[in-house]
Amino acid sequence: MKPFNRWIALILILPGILFSACTKAPKPAEKIKPAQLEEIAGSDFKRVILTEKAADRIGITTVLISEMPTMRKLTVGGEIVPPKPTRAISAQTPKARALVRVHLNESDIDKVDKEALAFVLPLTKNAGFTSLEAKSIEMDEVNDDFEDSDEESSYYFEIDDEDSNLDIGQRVFVELPQRNSREQQKVVPYAAVIYGVNGETWVYTNPEPLVFIRQPIVIDYIEGDQAFLSEGPDTGTAVVTMGVAELFGAETGVSK
Repeated sequence: MKPFNRWIALILILPGILFSACTKAPKPAEKIKPAQLEEIAGSDFKRVILTEKAADRIGITTVLISEMPTMRKLTVGGEIVPPKPTRAISAQTPKARALVRVHLNESDIDKVDKEALAFVLPLTKNAGFTSLEAKSIEMDEVNDDFEDSDEESSYYFEIDDEDSNLDIGQRVFVELPQRNSREQQKVVPYAAVIYGVNGETWVYTNPEPLVFIRQPIVIDYIEGDQAFLSEGPDTGTAVVTMGVAELFGAETGVSK
């Protein structure tokens, strides 16, 4: 090859050699974990930090812990009985002022607020009534041969509706308000509650965006889709209602 041609070839090849020597293969992109865990000093729980994409995929939703008046009730069986008569009363005269008798055992007696209105409910849908108000009365107004035993006592309530069409001896349900009803109590949606294998109960709080911390709660009682708490985070704390199982799995490695 002529010298001139060699130089031309070298000029054409050299940039390619230099370019290939300077160009390195790109590093694979570092995979971002959807959830990171951080230790919390003095706690057995871990702080769960989600990426924004992970939170959107899970569909995280939260609500604030609120307070509601408690409406605790005890439902027991009852029986329609005649009042203390001023004249002869029989089962054929059910239009007389109707009373309902309930038997309460010792553990229930302290729970019931006998000063509050009770509600008489039918055993079946075709009983001819839906709900009747009744108020507690004294024993001296009662015509009843029942003798109290050591384990239970009789309590009587007068039904306000004179046209209730209840028969003497008819069986009913009686809904009795419990003491401390209508007091304010912390409440969370039941969907926010997560259970441990030994019956522990927690909620996930959301103290800042994309950060979630499990906190213990003590459930006093559950009514419908609401859990009333005797212990738990402060009122106004944000708790997770959707995505709870996913957070628990991310923190502990187990599903709900």
